[in-house]
Amino acid sequence: MACAGAVCVLLPGLLAAGAGDPAAGKVLFHGAGACLRCHTLEWRGGGTASDLSWIGMLRTTDALRRVLTNAAVHTSTLSPVEIDHLVAYLRTLRSLPPSEPRERTREISTVSENVEFFNRPERAAEEKTEELVNALEIPEGATVADIGAGTGYFTWRLARQVGPGGQVIAVDLQRSMLDRTAETVKQHGLANVQFVRSTEKDPKLAPRSIDVVFIAHSYHEFADPETMMEGVRRSLKPGGRLVIVEYAKEKRLAPASTLHKMSFDEIRSEIEPMGFDLDRMLDFLPTQHGLIFTVR
Repeated sequence: MACAGAVCVLLPGLLAAGAGDPAAGKVLFHGAGACLRCHTLEWRGGGTASDLSWIGMLRTTDALRRVLTNAAVHTSTLSPVEIDHLVAYLRTLRSLPPSEPRERTREISTVSENVEFFNRPERAAEEKTEELVNALEIPEGATVADIGAGTGYFTWRLARQVGPGGQVIAVDLQRSMLDRTAETVKQHGLANVQFVRSTEKDPKLAPRSIDVVFIAHSYHEFADPETMMEGVRRSLKPGGRLVIVEYAKEKRLAPASTLHKMSFDEIRSEIEPMGFDLDRMLDFLPTQHGLIFTVR
């Protein structure tokens, strides 16, 4: 993937998808493709193209293909088949070292009731809300639990995503927030949402009933996260996914106090010992961590 100096231009027509050969991709990546002239991988390489270390490895196949064929930073004569080989090779590197379990030292926040902040008009643009929901690739007809539904900011979007044949279960500890969520859902003319009031220890979800559990800006408030997440894990169907979204401590502009932020390491060190494996990272979010886990 030859670069012209630091900035490259891509020849068109390289977005075809197919089954690649990882061995051929490895030879190409480290040889004739000269990919490390554009990309970095585990602190090697350079140029202006996206990093392909562990963050890159957690991208989907389509996302990796887009990274490798970004017209703004590449000049390439690689064929679609060669691109498929490169993607297949990069997928073999798609892993992270296991997170080391450690004692939780962060202070658990009180439950937030900042309705004005939740519903601020600029939020969708600032946090790339629509892109986040779309990136989850939730199929129509799925059952999604929105735990910590709050004002319904994500609930109605998830309900729209699953369609009339799907269902969203809005879960919240506070009856007042469930009432707000119900009003939001009504305003958007949706009829595929069920409302459940949880306890601090139990999300009140039926075993093996949920395709996706979505927890946005709420996990850090769980008073008893271990017990609560046991219920979450039980509720997931085989192959189900857990989505955790939290404002990032590592990002100075994240619009929340320290108590309402979590670091990447904090999330992994708490969630993974509960029986989950990190499957994807939504690394396009400007101020949040967006992590997708599967049941181990």
